[in-house]
Formats: sequence, C-alpha cells, structure tokens
Amino acid sequence: MLLFNYIKLAWRNLAKRKLYSFINIGGLAAGLCACMLIMLYVVHELSYDRFHKDSSRIYSLFEKIKLEKDTMQLERFNATTAASIQQQNAAVESYIRMGNLASESIIMQSVANPNIKSEERDTWFTDANYFSFFSFPLLFGDKNEVLKQPFTAVISASTARKYFGSTDVIGKQLRYNGKYIFQVSGVMADAPSNSSIQANILLSYSSMAGIESMREIISGERGFAGVFFKVFLKLDDPAHAAAVVQNIDRLIAAQLDQGRAVMVPITRMHTDANFSPGFNLRYLKLFPLVAALILLMALINYMSLSTARATMRAREIGVRKSLGADHKNIAKQFYVESALYAFLAFCLALLLCQLLRPWFFNLLQLKVDVSFLYHPVVLMIYVLLLLITILLAGSYPSFVLSRYNPVYILSGKMSRVSGGASVRKVLTVLQFGTAAVLIICSIVINRQLYFFRHAATGINKENVVMLPFQGSMGNHYQAYRQQVAALNGVQQTATARYPLYGGYDMWFVMGEGNRPPMALSMLSMDHSLFGLTGLQWKFPPADSTQLGMPDKIVLNESAVESFGFSGYPLGKYINLGDKKVEVIGVVKNFHYKSLHSAITPLGINVEKDNTALWGANSPGCMFVKVAPKQNMPALMAKIQKIYAAYDMQEPFEYTFLDEAFGRLYTAEDRLAGIFGWFTVLTVLISALGLLGLAAFSAEQRTREIGVRKVLGASVAQITTLLSKEFIRLVVIALVIASPVAWYLMRQWLQQFAFRIDLQPWMFILAAIIAVTTALLAIGLQTVKAAVGNPVNALKIE
Repeated sequence: MLLFNYIKLAWRNLAKRKLYSFINIGGLAAGLCACMLIMLYVVHELSYDRFHKDSSRIYSLFEKIKLEKDTMQLERFNATTAASIQQQNAAVESYIRMGNLASESIIMQSVANPNIKSEERDTWFTDANYFSFFSFPLLFGDKNEVLKQPFTAVISASTARKYFGSTDVIGKQLRYNGKYIFQVSGVMADAPSNSSIQANILLSYSSMAGIESMREIISGERGFAGVFFKVFLKLDDPAHAAAVVQNIDRLIAAQLDQGRAVMVPITRMHTDANFSPGFNLRYLKLFPLVAALILLMALINYMSLSTARATMRAREIGVRKSLGADHKNIAKQFYVESALYAFLAFCLALLLCQLLRPWFFNLLQLKVDVSFLYHPVVLMIYVLLLLITILLAGSYPSFVLSRYNPVYILSGKMSRVSGGASVRKVLTVLQFGTAAVLIICSIVINRQLYFFRHAATGINKENVVMLPFQGSMGNHYQAYRQQVAALNGVQQTATARYPLYGGYDMWFVMGEGNRPPMALSMLSMDHSLFGLTGLQWKFPPADSTQLGMPDKIVLNESAVESFGFSGYPLGKYINLGDKKVEVIGVVKNFHYKSLHSAITPLGINVEKDNTALWGANSPGCMFVKVAPKQNMPALMAKIQKIYAAYDMQEPFEYTFLDEAFGRLYTAEDRLAGIFGWFTVLTVLISALGLLGLAAFSAEQRTREIGVRKVLGASVAQITTLLSKEFIRLVVIALVIASPVAWYLMRQWLQQFAFRIDLQPWMFILAAIIAVTTALLAIGLQTVKAAVGNPVNALKIE
C-alpha cells in the first residue's frame, strides 16, 4: 500500500511539472538508447563464433613471417599441411580445410534453368566432416554423408531459394564455372551474422581430383604455406595449444620455411586476425567508453535537476518529517520516484532503439541478425542498464532530499540549505567538459579523414575506372580493350594484374650476408598505366624498350633506400627467389596502400600488353581514363555491352579509382560517423540539462528579478545576470577539456604515418560550439524571466 502511494505521488509530480519531466525522461531515454545501440554493436562483435559447441577447442592456423622491417601473417596452406600437423600432434583431434582461389571468381548456374547464374564469392571446397567439426545447422541431409561423394554440394537456404525457388532442393544440380556439374546433397541454414566463417556453397573436397585446374593443388603441392586452404584445428584440450604450436614450428623449420606458427582461437579470430576493411579493435574498445559517457551525461541531468528542485519539495519533506517519517522513508519515496522515471525512460529508449537500429547499423555498414537482439547476453545487458540507471539516478537525490532539517524548512529558512548547489556546478562542468572533449575529437577525426581523402598520393585518381575481368574473357581481351578505347569520352586505357588498392603480389628478397629477407610488394602492369595514373619517374629507363623485357624491374624510392643502393641505382641487381633481375628505372614514391602506414618497398613488373599474359584464361584489370564531364552511366552501359559480347559467364563489374582509395578508410569513416552523431547527442543532452537548470534558476529568483526591474534594470542586464554563472561554468569546462582532448587526439594520431597537426582553431571552434549551445539553451528561459511583469513577480509569496 505504501509503495502504491509512493508511485501515485511520483506520477502526480511527473504530470505537474511537464517541462522537468520531459527533460528528465527524454534526456535519460536518449542516453539509454545510445548506450543500448553501442553495446549491441560491441556485444555482437565480441560474440563472433562462440555459438560453436567446441569453440573453446577450435583454432585457426596462421603463419607469421618476420622480415627486416615488416611482419607478414599468412592464412592459406597446402593440401597436406593439416594432415602433417595431425600426424605429429596427438593433441590435434581433427582438422578442417576450406579452400578457394581468392583472386578468381566462381560462377554457379542452375542446370534446370541456365538463365539463373551468379558469381558466388563465399564458395569453398571443404572436408566431409565440416558439419561435425563446426556447429552450423544442417536443415536437410545427413551431416556425416552430405560432403563425402565427389561433385556433391551443400548450399545455404538463401542460395537454394535464389537458384531453385525453395529449400526442397536435394538432388538438384548446379554447374560450376560452366563445366562441372554438382548435385545438391544438403541445405544448411544461412550463417549467422556473428560468424567469421561465411559460406553460401560448400563443395566436397573429393571433387577436386576431378577438376583439371585443382589436381595440382591437391597432388603437386608439398610443404607448409600455400595459396588455397584455410586450416582449422580442433584440440583435445586448449591447454595443449602451446605444445602444438612448438611442434608446428619444428615442422615449419623442417620445410626450410622462415615463419612461425600462430594458432588463434576461433572466438578471437574476428578481433585478432580479421583483415577485412573497416574493422579496428582499438575503436571497438573505445565504443563502450563512449556509451558510458553518454549514459553518465543523462544521469547527471537527472541528478542535477532533481536536487535543484529540492526547494520546491521542501515543505512536503518538512511536513512528512514532522509527522514522524525518518530519512529512510523519505529516501525510499525518492528512490521509487526515480525508479518510475527510469522505467519510463527505459521503455522509451527501447522504442527509440528499435526505430534507430536500422539507421545505426547502416552507419556502421554492419549486418546484425534480428534474432541476435534476443541473445541472453544482450537481454542481460539491457536489464543491467535499467538497474544501474535506477540505482545511480535515485542515489544522490534521495540522499540529499532525505537529509533536510524540518526546523529550517518549516521556519522558512530553506535558503540556508544548499540543496547540492556546489555538486550541481561540478556536475555541469563535468557534463560540458565531456561534451567539449567529444566536440574536439570529432573535429580532429573529420580533419584527419579529410586529409586522407585529399592528400597527394602520387596517383591521379580522377575519372579513372577499373574494370576487372576473369579468365573467362579468354583470348578476347585485346579486342575488348580496343573497342573500349575507341569509345567517345575514353582518353586512355591500360592493364594491370590487380586493381589499384585491390591487391598486390609479395616477394621475399633474400638479404646479403646475414641480413634477413625483405618483403617487396610487386605490381604487374603494362607501360600505359604509368601515364594513365600520372606516376613520376625519379630515374627513367635509359632505354624505354627495356620495359617489358624479362629479368628487368622498376623500383620505387623506398625500395632503393631499403636495398642500400647509393648514387645511381640503374643497372644494379636484386635476387627475387632464384632469379636475378636488373633495376632499369625508379619511380617516385606513391601511395599504393593506405596512408595509415609509411610507403614500403615496391617493385613494378612491367609486362608487354599481349594476349598471352592478360586474357587467355588469366584474370586482370583494365584501367580506363575518362574525359571530364562525360555521361558516366551511358558510357558504362556501352562498356558493359562490349564486355557481354566477349564474356557471357562473368558478371560485369567496375570501380572508380577514387572510390577504391576511399574504401581504405572505412574504419575511420565509421568512427567519424559514430563520434559525429553521438557528439551531437551529448551536446543536446548537456543543453537539455542547462535548460532545466536555467528554468529553475529563473523560477527561484522571480522576486529578485521583479525588484531589479522596478529599480530600473534593463532586460539585457537581467539576462546577463542570469546567464553569466552558467557561461562561467562552461568556460571552466572548456579549460579542463582542452588538454584532455589534446592528449587523446595526439595519441590517436600517432598510429598514422601521415597525419595532420593539432591546430588552435580546432579548440577555438569547439569552444564556440559549446558556448553557443549553452547560450541557446539558457537564452529562452533567461529572456522570458527578464521580460516578465515585475508586478506579478512581487505578488508571489
């Protein structure tokens, strides 16, 4: 009964003071919503691969190779590697190999309906024990039989619907790369969004012996590292992992390999060994801090406004205390009131979270299954958020209000009681200080991102289109290129093995004497690409006819420096494996990778543009320089029509060079987006709190304002009087926040080899934004109080 009475009183107070109720509940709901979205993202990222039954015993194998200046981590191995490891390690219970050629696409086609065909990037050849090794659900088929026979395939439910219109597809057929027929033997559930292993189609390992291009991979390759298979090992006990690594290192040494084994638990594969663009573990660790700060800001609003309104509830507290209520009962009342407000805010936050979730994950370029929203860990975090909010929101107000002395209250001496004024000032400084730090961080992050996108890279990226093609182009590449080059609006064409910013080869150059081997990135291109991309010569070839000759190479300045070539480097030789090549030219350094790291040594293998190299079952990429102000959709439609005449198997694709460069900074794009929006939210929450305090301050000083107006004070003078205390607190917050933000951003910028310098204007701009926000927040209330009729003010008892 007493609890019901407390709830009724809380509801009356909520309805009576609508502005304060809106600020309290709305601000708290906004903070909780942001916290929910961020924690949902963090929990999703940290939950990767934990759904496997034996996840604690499954490891992904890598090989780490230390070079003179760099460290490489390889994740592909030969067909015999996994079996050799199991033979030498009793602790290895079983293994799985998953293989494909990452540089080549796979085209699948429905045999029954040949018009339905598509490129399937997530297609893997794998061992027959796939579904007993992992815990991916198999919807149709026997998990012990589906991948045993040659030319059998297991497809995902979405793939089944795409090719056959339903999931009842056992026995139906798919054509692999236009040649080989696979029979569907099983249907698996689509991989969950928190799986680092994504597979749409699984093809039986035994099929590889019957595919001409695959026979050498499974029979000819020996040794350790390779280019085809990812290897997963299941141990009998995680405690044996270190011993297994030592045994694998001995196996690597026996193969005369330079590397060392690394076994990454599958539960840490996404965070520790994921090379996909846009993922950055440092930022993942930062997001919970941002969530905590936003929630803290919302809680500060609630506590600050609750204690500020203490005098409005003073008589109520005094009367209850004089009638025998002790401070524990008063504290309970305010805790119940806080719990009601927190629960309403939590419900509103859940609604906002559902509405904003698609936008938020689109901002992060992230897919999260709807079912994950009901994951036990997610639900537990939401419950904890509610409990923490109730605990913190009610703690300080109930403590302050329950301690009031009824003698002072009922004798009209409430002015002698501080009501937590000093604490409110500290909380306001903390709140705006946090907002100022986030504002400065957002400015710096966006400027660094702008620098990335507009820095001189040594490559002319404007109006360059990259058109990858596969081996299915056959011997038609030259005709295809000539027809594209003849189109109106096309200024120049060139060819390379890979798109720029889309890959490169890696060679290990053996050092002289005791020097360790050095990694040399390698680009293969024709001579035309130099002019098309605007690469500049440091030392041009003495004889340009040597470009394209075998055993010749072009280096960048970084490679020349790393090899220790002094003076004129042309005519010097380097050893690429067992081949000796001559340096015939040096290009000026250009960014062939992102600006996150320094420019590393690069070799350019200039090839003659002939059918034997590009085309004739070999993939590559055509570069097209387009004249300015062209109708790009119309031009790309013409190129697609030409492409379709020569390659009816592979889908037509294209990428703009500047867009490919921009995708290198996906992680920073996400960070900038999150920081930008949550900085806005933090500033708004701070402004709401200041608005509430300003309204309360004006209400408390109504009589004083009336007296001052009667004595001749102007509206401007009264507005200044009411505003200056808040502005002073904001200025103090800025003074504290600036060095904190400077330190944080200086540390953040250190990770980039190419970065901006912190400038005074960034801090000045943040100060202007913070002060302007504060003035807008308090301006309406102070002006409203200043222009009020003094007669009405002086009537107040």
